[in-house]
Amino acid sequence: MSVKTSHYNIVLFGVKTDTYDLYNNFKDDIDLVVTLDDEEIKNYHISGGEKINKLIDKNCYESNSYNFLTQECKDFFNNNTFDLGIVYGWQRIIPQYILDKFKYGIFGFHASPLGLPFGKGRSPINWSIILNFKQVYNHCFQYNSKPDDGFIYSTTKLDILPWDNISSMRLKSVIDAKNTLNKLIKDFKNNNINLQDKNLSIPESFFPKRKPSDGKINLSKNTNEIFNLIRGVSYPFPGAFLFYNNFKITIWEAYPFSYNLFNSSSYKVGEILKILKNNSFLLKTLDGVLLVKDYTIENNIKLKEKNYLN
Repeated sequence: MSVKTSHYNIVLFGVKTDTYDLYNNFKDDIDLVVTLDDEEIKNYHISGGEKINKLIDKNCYESNSYNFLTQECKDFFNNNTFDLGIVYGWQRIIPQYILDKFKYGIFGFHASPLGLPFGKGRSPINWSIILNFKQVYNHCFQYNSKPDDGFIYSTTKLDILPWDNISSMRLKSVIDAKNTLNKLIKDFKNNNINLQDKNLSIPESFFPKRKPSDGKINLSKNTNEIFNLIRGVSYPFPGAFLFYNNFKITIWEAYPFSYNLFNSSSYKVGEILKILKNNSFLLKTLDGVLLVKDYTIENNIKLKEKNYLN
């Protein structure tokens, strides 16, 4: 019995709310969305994840493997033909057998604070904020079998401003992706996709995967380092945290408040110096004071002045 074969011009891969945002922007051009089925998405903690299979109103392939290793996945990709792939919000390497099926290749995005091949790997924008970089270079590149490798289609510099957090930087990244994909789709239709090699003068390096436990605040760090961690792992990521009387307090938003006040030796690092009317509070740090504006605490425990976080 012959297997029916379909051809898809443009395919979008992703599992995140940002994926769905891009889909809505380019839905007239996208022929197929590849995402995860309900059972497979339960196996992963995906920050900003969304069951977009319930939202797509045209062709949607729901993979039962995030790594495309099942026979069902292999049958689907081997039995169909494809032109251009776009990846946004799919945090796994696309295997070679799928790359080979796309006539014009599969393109995705990766941000690096110094430019690729520096800063390959996981959570590059989070790491760039945490490590106090002032910019990331957002690359659109053609996938190959290696992580964050391949020929470069475009590069955009995105500033990391002092008041940015991971949420605002993700917004900048999505805006840049929309601009870039608008041009990429036009170039695809005109058979005019031009690529360039990565900057070989930049050393290759990899950021490690971040775990929720990596959000634990180390009070031996200075105020700015704590501030960068908090803004680097805020919503929709798991957040930075401390403990208050053995209850976890997750801090979503905080800012350096002062480097001069509360410098007396009578104040201890981790001390809750003052609770304000809006339930924000001042926290003593190694070299200053942090204003904690947004937080959640287990069991809705009430904080008290002159108690300590650790």
